[in-house]
Amino acid sequence: MFSSKYIFETRQTRYRRYFRNLVIMSLISFVAYSGFCLSFILVSDKEERTSTQALFKKPPELIVVFTGDSGRIPYALKKAEHYNQSNIFITGVYSKNSVETLLAPFKASNKLNYDLLKIDYLARNTVENVIATLRHLRDNQNLKKVLIVSHDYHIMRIKLLMTQLKSESDDFEFYYSGVKTDYKKMRNIKVLYKEVFKLIRAYIFISFWDLS
Repeated sequence: MFSSKYIFETRQTRYRRYFRNLVIMSLISFVAYSGFCLSFILVSDKEERTSTQALFKKPPELIVVFTGDSGRIPYALKKAEHYNQSNIFITGVYSKNSVETLLAPFKASNKLNYDLLKIDYLARNTVENVIATLRHLRDNQNLKKVLIVSHDYHIMRIKLLMTQLKSESDDFEFYYSGVKTDYKKMRNIKVLYKEVFKLIRAYIFISFWDLS
């Protein structure tokens, strides 16, 4: 398909063939990349079903929020009310925010005990979110069953990093729940397409991580 059909090929015919091959390869690459993007949503849906089933009878002992996009904190608060669970850990919070300023815009329910809500101000990216979460859990060994909240496109990368960074001695159970993204908006499609690159970058980074 990509080679010349002629023994003697003119320059014009050769350039036309190069252009055709470039278009075909670009189309194949786009379809493959889009399929990989779709897998992010499918993985998030699967993790949502798994967490719903696993936490039906025994709710999580901690809900963790990975900040970075709007809608995650109110979504986590609804989950906390649903499971009647006040142990919430929010990682990657801007340094000027407190529990009061962070939750005030969301009109959080009085059913939750905000003395049990902890905030991490140090994490600046997903890797550091994972590290902060593991550190918090290791300091609170009574918390074993953990629900991690983010956006649907982010779940696959979080799970990869969590699997790679936790140690063999960590006996925590991780479940994931993603905020549904409206992919009718071009901005959100761009975010999803960038997430594939971020996942690949995270995989390469973690491959060189010295866990010893």
